[in-house]
Amino acid sequence: MFSRSRKPRKLPDDGPRNGWYETLPPPPPARIVEGVVKADFAVIGAGTCGCAVARRLAELRPDDRVVLVEATRVGYGTSGRNAGFMLDHHSHGGMKHFEAARKNDRLFAAGTAYLRELVQQHQIQCNWSDWGRIYVAAEASAEDALQGVADGFDRLGVAWRDVDRDALEEITGSRFYRSGVRADGSALVQPAAMMRGLAGALPINATLYEESPVVELDMRGGFRLVCPEGTIEAKQVVLANHVFAEELGFLKHRIVPLASFASLTRTLSEAEKGQVGTEGEFGLLPANANGSTVRLTLDGRILMRNTLHYARGKRFPPELMAEVTDNHRQSIARRWPGLADVGFAGTWGGILGFTRNEGTVFGAIRPGLWALMSADAAPMTKGAIGGKLLAEHMCGIDSELLQVMLSLPKASLLPPDPVLRFVVNREIRKAAAAGPGER
Repeated sequence: MFSRSRKPRKLPDDGPRNGWYETLPPPPPARIVEGVVKADFAVIGAGTCGCAVARRLAELRPDDRVVLVEATRVGYGTSGRNAGFMLDHHSHGGMKHFEAARKNDRLFAAGTAYLRELVQQHQIQCNWSDWGRIYVAAEASAEDALQGVADGFDRLGVAWRDVDRDALEEITGSRFYRSGVRADGSALVQPAAMMRGLAGALPINATLYEESPVVELDMRGGFRLVCPEGTIEAKQVVLANHVFAEELGFLKHRIVPLASFASLTRTLSEAEKGQVGTEGEFGLLPANANGSTVRLTLDGRILMRNTLHYARGKRFPPELMAEVTDNHRQSIARRWPGLADVGFAGTWGGILGFTRNEGTVFGAIRPGLWALMSADAAPMTKGAIGGKLLAEHMCGIDSELLQVMLSLPKASLLPPDPVLRFVVNREIRKAAAAGPGER
């Protein structure tokens, strides 16, 4: 029935070095797909979605073999490149599709609880902290957006409190911000460390293969995943490789690929830490889309994330990275002039996925072929619970939360390029014009 193979145009490439990953000890040598590997289930992509679905399949089918295959190293790719916010709730102004947003918010909360449980159970060393987060506005023009955050939380029934300029200065050491909205419940983590820990704590019947990109998915008489040095033969396959599923010919024109860029500094000296507030850590999210996500980590580093880029090509050229690095240096200098020249451990890009209708990619797309893509403002927490729920769905286990996931609209079709590129770039320019001082 399935006689076509799917060949990617290019191999996954997450671009410049991931600073979170660079700060970790070197991992042990990768187990690479060599020869023929046979499995009951093969999961492509060892990010938060893939790790969760592989874990739960292995738990539910202890006599089956589950293979989790990653193109690079666990923690280096998309799930290890985010800002490290494990959001239990999220609010943004507008909420055009409120019912879907409300359901997604319930999934975010379940995903945060699930990740917290796994980190505690397996004693994963990832600097997990239940500090919460503050949405911030730096100029008067952004305070309407901040009010939209507060209004969204009210609609969702989530408690929040105001944070004034003096309190923000106490927390951050800077008077850059005018006001904020603080909500508890979310966690801050070192995301690359968390991903490495989750993959290292898989059940015994789940095997991780790294540095083994799937370059072809042959569906003739079963599933055959072709890697550079070997193949995987599987009865069922899960695509959990985010926007790179497009390179295998699947899930095209469903997800808007939007890159955001981050820099992570070296560890600050004790004198430098005196410039960044009194709490020892913080996590700030921008109310305005042109703003910066900013963290002070528990090990004394500043994370600065800003600059949006339409990322259909999934590549970040050197001239773009030079611009990004300069943006981040200027952003740090605006907040802490004394830290303008602090060294960076890395500057990198990561791809977020968004749908046009708060929709989801979840479930079967062919007999035996399943897909999961975390496309939302809380990709880590929704991805974690989505992976767990997809495995349960595959094994015939129902739940109220699974019904919530299944009741979400399917991600609607997007216009192809160059139309989509034009629309996204227009929105990026509008956000920049609406909040020029937020970055």
